[in-house]
Amino acid sequence: MTTSRTAVARLLTLILVVAAAVRLWGIGFGLPGAQGRPDETALAGPAVMTLLGHFRPPDFNYPTLFIYALALLYVVCYWIGKPFAHYATLAAFAESRRQSLAPFFYISRGLSAGMGTLTVWWVFAIARRLFDDTIALVATLFLALSLLHARDSHFGVSDVTMTSLIVLTVLLIVRWQESGEIWRAAVAGLVGGLAMATKYNGLGVCVPFAVAGVQQLLESRRTDSDALRRLALAIFAFAALFVLAFVAAFPYALIEWRQVLADTSGVAARLQHGHGLVLPQGWWYHASVTLPAAFGWPVYLAGVAGAVGLLTMRFRQSAVFLSFPIAYYVVAGAGHTVFARYILPVLPFLAIAAAWCVVTIVRLVLRESSSVVQHWAVAAVAALAVAPSAGPLVLTDRLLARTDNRVLVGRALFDLIPPGSIVYQSGASYGLALYDIDGRSLNIHLRGYANGHFTPEGGPLPDWIIVQRSPLVLYSGVAAGVEQLVRERYELAAAFTPAPPRPDRVYDQQDAFFLPLEGLTGIERPGPNFEIYRLRPVTR
Repeated sequence: MTTSRTAVARLLTLILVVAAAVRLWGIGFGLPGAQGRPDETALAGPAVMTLLGHFRPPDFNYPTLFIYALALLYVVCYWIGKPFAHYATLAAFAESRRQSLAPFFYISRGLSAGMGTLTVWWVFAIARRLFDDTIALVATLFLALSLLHARDSHFGVSDVTMTSLIVLTVLLIVRWQESGEIWRAAVAGLVGGLAMATKYNGLGVCVPFAVAGVQQLLESRRTDSDALRRLALAIFAFAALFVLAFVAAFPYALIEWRQVLADTSGVAARLQHGHGLVLPQGWWYHASVTLPAAFGWPVYLAGVAGAVGLLTMRFRQSAVFLSFPIAYYVVAGAGHTVFARYILPVLPFLAIAAAWCVVTIVRLVLRESSSVVQHWAVAAVAALAVAPSAGPLVLTDRLLARTDNRVLVGRALFDLIPPGSIVYQSGASYGLALYDIDGRSLNIHLRGYANGHFTPEGGPLPDWIIVQRSPLVLYSGVAAGVEQLVRERYELAAAFTPAPPRPDRVYDQQDAFFLPLEGLTGIERPGPNFEIYRLRPVTR
């Protein structure tokens, strides 16, 4: 038994090390630019302002726990680095973001990477408690090498941290269900409230608690007044600590509740109607696009089959941990905003269901074989199942570790475009080549383009046009008038095309992240392609 526990501990440690490595590799992506991942500045910015005494964020699209946690980490890093840095005050450290965003982004991304790795550990704890060590290790492996979960653990936004706290809450609910101890329900409520204070979706943890409570109610005898009293106290403890934790981490839920409701209603409306580009409804889109990319088809299908099998054959054992992803999927899939990151909270539980399915099938097929043979067979099948996710994950990390094309082109512009030139660049701000980089600023005059004309109207044509191109049609579109003008009046001066177009690439079309979920081969670095055109001299 001791040897077995030692082997499990070693395998778990190895998987956790791998999980941390694939979440940290390439964590400096996009820098020194600020748009490597959309929304990072929407959280890091308010966190920096907190250091200057401004605790209220500009809006309440996000609750404040992630922002305050970042601010605390910034303070800790400031004090640790104070003997070696030149920041006399905390305010000076905050202002240093104007020279370099890198320290602040590394901290926010490091928080996500750490919480993502903890999620892998907590998945092991849930699966081990509900099933056994083998299923737990396989579930851990599946989540550790999930392309979507590992990729998004690089990003300094709140999705992975919220997912981590949701998984921990479900683990605590399972422990409460087993023991019936009221303090465990209270701790589950506390962590659940923190999950919701990280991102509003965390409210969904109330579903598994309700399922566990109903199970306890049905299993306790109606005449057992002591059991009913303990259940009532546990429900009260969970609810009370949930609300207290949420309000403590997000005090504006009380202070400015009307504005909070207005902002969250606006977010809900956007989720329902789509984000700039109408795609199929989430129920179908996530099932056919996001989840297969997140895990690869083998683990994804095993997860769906495992969930159905568990609810059919082992309902009581699985109802609590599966109730969250089912309820969450129903709600998240109801609208037409289908960011891939919205499905992150489903992945840990699908990994557990997939592991149960894989291990159960191998054991059934090899039921006459020795346990050693079964263990090796499980390892082989699990490795084959996770390979379609692990391969693209390695490619993604390698690309994230390379210089972003927006940075590369920004540096090249200093040698291409003379000072004082008039420049127009197409596409949304997320994909623009950098004009200010490495402490230098390109001395140019920028032009816009609207309603078929360069703005301001009446001025000369731009000396240079930088065309941004990518499969993200919402963010890299080029106006027809600009395309025509480029053909008629401009000549190609340089092209930076690290991602040649290919029809098999699947992008998260509503999100301005310039790497695909599928079809990574053939891409040299992140970022859109760029074509740089120079105005031809007028000939007479």
